Amino acid sequence: MATVRKRPNGILEIRYVDADGERRSLYPGKVSKRDAETICGKVEHIVSRQIAGSDPEPNVAQWLADLPEKLHNKLVKAGLAAPRVQPEPEPKPEPDLAPTLKQWTDNYIENHPGKPGTIEQLEITARSLCKRFGDDRRIDDINAGDAEDYRKWLQTKGNERKKYKTGLAEGTVRRRIGRTKQFFNAAIKHQIIDRNPFADEASAVTGNADRLFLVPADWIETCIRKAGCEDWRVMLALARYGGLRSHETRIQRWEDIDLPNNRMIVRSNKTPPIRSCPIFPELRPHLLRAKEMAPEGAEYVQNRYGQDDNILTALGRIITKAGLVPWPKLMQNLRATRETELLARYPAKDVTSWLGNSPEVANKHYAMTMQASFDRAVAEGASIAGVTCGVPEKVPPKVPQTLQDKPPLNEDTKKADAKNPVNNWECLVSALADLPLSYPART
Repeated sequence: MATVRKRPNGILEIRYVDADGERRSLYPGKVSKRDAETICGKVEHIVSRQIAGSDPEPNVAQWLADLPEKLHNKLVKAGLAAPRVQPEPEPKPEPDLAPTLKQWTDNYIENHPGKPGTIEQLEITARSLCKRFGDDRRIDDINAGDAEDYRKWLQTKGNERKKYKTGLAEGTVRRRIGRTKQFFNAAIKHQIIDRNPFADEASAVTGNADRLFLVPADWIETCIRKAGCEDWRVMLALARYGGLRSHETRIQRWEDIDLPNNRMIVRSNKTPPIRSCPIFPELRPHLLRAKEMAPEGAEYVQNRYGQDDNILTALGRIITKAGLVPWPKLMQNLRATRETELLARYPAKDVTSWLGNSPEVANKHYAMTMQASFDRAVAEGASIAGVTCGVPEKVPPKVPQTLQDKPPLNEDTKKADAKNPVNNWECLVSALADLPLSYPART
């Protein structure tokens, strides 16, 4: 027999006798008295079934199954219910592992829409990453410390050319880091990693003034004379006197060169793809000679090299044959020399529109200081007619008095003073000294 009793402290208690004849108490918790009486009836039924050695009726079994976990555990502890069988958790799918450096960079390069030159630089960057970290290193396993170590490695051992024992130049290191950021930024967009480990590494490219070099015109004339073919002669002239990029010297068409009007259309793989440029007086005779010697029906100004061919080795041989020492950045410094010369005479906006870059890029990567400008500044100054005056031929007769030249306030200034007649006399002498000594004749 089970009963419900309310204790003095207000807690409901279910008293019952279990199957072994022992008196027991069950505290259902914060429930109403009616719910406690329902639980009491179920307990009495369960005990009677236990005494008979049978399972509870289906409705009681369902009631047990629907009980809250806390109350069910109390019944289990009292021996009135069997523990619930916890369902085995479904196996979690294994997370997709991040790709390795080799896999990710290969996939990125394969789907990149860039031009062949861009793809080549991305391949070089991917190769150096795999060489430093290994092909099997996962991209989510690279942290900011690894990024810093990679930069130091590029600066000391990252040069892949066997004949060089030092690291890469700072500008090359920054470009390599910039392309590495591209790989990892793409991984962020695909939600493979949360943060770019190279985000804090500097990648903005700055000019390297140590590798800029002014190439004198007579050097190029010597190289043109020593060149073995007309293709090389016109390429050197276009680079040095026209300021064209290396690949631009190889893709110009005769139909774009208007010799009568001294204007040419320059085609480029850079932006802008087409620009208008004057045919400068230094360039014109070379174009006339090349036009005269060009094969009949020739489309391109030169026909020996493709736009992606490496011409630096052959150019180095021509320079050596001319008795000169090859200068840094053989083709780019020809363009830089021309741009520096033009900037010294024409507005930067005009010059950069002719050569296909911007004033900012010109100042950072091409423009150089010239001794000739220094010498001209010493000789001519910066006088502009109608704006500034020229250098005075002689010092003005009377220099304006400055504050430093004025006597201190406590010094006797020898002004006329009624109390000091000596001052009055000195002032009179000073005034008479400025009068002319000759007098007009009497009439």
